[in-house]
Amino acid sequence: MDKPRLYDIFDIPKITSIRAKTKLHLSVDLETLLRSVTRAKRIKTANQNIVKFELKRRAYLLLFPSGYVEVHAPDEGTMREVLIAFRDELAKHKIF
Repeated sequence: MDKPRLYDIFDIPKITSIRAKTKLHLSVDLETLLRSVTRAKRIKTANQNIVKFELKRRAYLLLFPSGYVEVHAPDEGTMREVLIAFRDELAKHKIF
């Protein structure tokens, strides 16, 4: 019995972006973050005010008031760059 193919074996779909989710284990005041970090801006989605930290186009981090974090990036290396840049900005401005 043959399994149905989802795509042609020679036409494998290209991965254009990845997303990771995590939880921030320290309390960060979003207002302080918005005032201090130049790459951070407030956006409203799903009736929540969240912070978007954008490193470059298509590479950003979303920080929700509950501490939930989503990182969007084209690949794993860029995802690490976003996380490191966010950590460095928090440390530079002594937010945590």
